[in-house]
Amino acid sequence: MSIVKLKNPKTVDYLKLKNHILDHTFEWTYIENTIHIKEGEDVIFPPSIERTTSKIEQIKDRTLRDYDLRIINNSMYTHIFLRRPDKNILYPKVESEYMGYLNDVYADIFNFNIDYMKNFNLMIRCSVNAVEPSQENNVITMPHVDHPWKHANMLIYLTDAGGSTFVEGEEFAPEEDDVIIFQGQHWHELPKQKRRVVLVMTYI
Repeated sequence: MSIVKLKNPKTVDYLKLKNHILDHTFEWTYIENTIHIKEGEDVIFPPSIERTTSKIEQIKDRTLRDYDLRIINNSMYTHIFLRRPDKNILYPKVESEYMGYLNDVYADIFNFNIDYMKNFNLMIRCSVNAVEPSQENNVITMPHVDHPWKHANMLIYLTDAGGSTFVEGEEFAPEEDDVIIFQGQHWHELPKQKRRVVLVMTYI
């Protein structure tokens, strides 16, 4: 499944939630590393990342320590609405008082793009992530998938900070309020000037 751009109806509920998230009173948790990988653990990249390109040198399999200037395990701020299942918690768990409002916003987007959402059955994770700008060049975040089982992703970009998203080598240059869905390994560039704030949802 390649990247599919959906239409954002920008309902009143969406704009209210967006403004609240971007307000200085919204509660965030700082995460030092986006991807949890043990020091020295091998990080294997499939051939697709070697097609990326124009923006980074071709990469071979190495350990995390080798990627200081090319691929980074960046820090971020996050607010979890729905915590993902893991080996200890086998079901999604509501973590935020705003989950009900968020559900209404997603329902509006789903219904507005119903032809693309026919395979949707269940939301299994949802958070909003904020990444601070960086002046480093030729830097991307750690390629990853969100779950070990088959799933799809939806991203909603709440700011106009830029920072392209890559899915299996395909690039999407976002604008504020863009919505995309996709499947597969993905990563993104760090924003240059503004904070990048993105709603992240996964579903089966």
